[in-house]
Amino acid sequence: MQTLVFTAKGAYARFRCPHTTTSALTFLSIHPIAVKGLIGAVLGVAYDEMYEHTKNMKIGIQVLNPVYKDTQSFNLIAQTNNNKAANFQSRVQFLRDVKYRIFVSDEEEKLQRLMDALQSHEYVFTPYLGCSEHIAKLEYEDMLFGNVYSGQSVDTLVPKEYTVLDIKEDLAIYIDRIPIKNAKDREYLAYSKIVFGVDIPLQTKDCEIYRVGERNVFFF
Repeated sequence: MQTLVFTAKGAYARFRCPHTTTSALTFLSIHPIAVKGLIGAVLGVAYDEMYEHTKNMKIGIQVLNPVYKDTQSFNLIAQTNNNKAANFQSRVQFLRDVKYRIFVSDEEEKLQRLMDALQSHEYVFTPYLGCSEHIAKLEYEDMLFGNVYSGQSVDTLVPKEYTVLDIKEDLAIYIDRIPIKNAKDREYLAYSKIVFGVDIPLQTKDCEIYRVGERNVFFF
């Protein structure tokens, strides 16, 4: 299948976990829904059209930099009574020095529009990594054709149930539970426990993997 490949990087990123409130935690990586939002910003897709525009889009994500987290404390202004306090403290997590390779498969016309925008660096809205303060730098890489891969290794995020981990081997891997499906109002409907490594192919079983260029990709 036709696949567009580009990279997204930034000094900081934050993909907020919805179950946290004043102490905002972040997912360990950009997730498929955030990637769709990033693409929507580049193309200028309206908020009420985003779901329909991206619902058939297939996304693969390769994490290129090790995961580093920073936690910062903020003194926020209270918007409600807040027990008569003028402000309150909040601790917020950030990801530092992030870089992702994104694989996108969809209708040819949509991929062509995205390729044109990435090559010209002409975006309708400023793309960012989960938070408007964290501007994303995007670089187009290639337009490739992905074929079903007969091997059993993957270079991207992959659901944990499809991995084969050798406990005797010393692997630097990350495990998280990320959203993979949302409703029209952006509410997360489905999550997946995923595994990924940085420059470490993972062994898989019983899942469909695509060979895109020199990389093996699982698409959400």
